[in-house]
Amino acid sequence: MNLKDIYSKIKCKSLTNGDLLDREMKSAYAADMMSDVLKSCETGALLITGLINQQVVQVAEIMDLKGIIFINGKEPAQDVIDKAYSIKLPLLSTDMNMYEVCGILFNLGLKCSKKSEK
Repeated sequence: MNLKDIYSKIKCKSLTNGDLLDREMKSAYAADMMSDVLKSCETGALLITGLINQQVVQVAEIMDLKGIIFINGKEPAQDVIDKAYSIKLPLLSTDMNMYEVCGILFNLGLKCSKKSEK
């Protein structure tokens, strides 16, 4: 699923350059604890979170995530947006809550991004 499609389906605002929305998403992961993202999220996923600090972008860079959706109308500070833009990480914001966003993405066929237990 293309990030542009997700952008329109969940009525997002793009916080970074719209050119960054042209990428495929195969999975998503929702969390507010970045330790959970580091432990359980597959690389290359779309992150859904309510956290808007610099740490979120740092974790996304480490995990090679393909984008971040901030929920509940939250928007990070400009320095966080600038960092994301510098690493070509699309940031989106939606007024929907996490439950709504996850439900819509699930219904659109986006799978849950979770590392398999070994």
